[in-house]
Amino acid sequence: MKRLPTPARYHAIALQLAAYLDERCVEMRILTNTGETIAVACPSDSIFAIQQHIERLGHDCPAIATWSRPKAAD
Repeated sequence: MKRLPTPARYHAIALQLAAYLDERCVEMRILTNTGETIAVACPSDSIFAIQQHIERLGHDCPAIATWSRPKAAD
């Protein structure tokens, strides 16, 4: 039996959304803690689905809103 490859995991430090009106698509650009930028092309309506998931997550688990990033050591 073959093992499935382990998915890559990144720590995002910034997220940017870009809309390309001519192509009618949206791109998420994720800056990782290693300095790598990952671009994910999304169908135009997927951003609204993501928004709904985030809102639902905040509703189901409001404690998430109080989380913050650990502060860098001096």
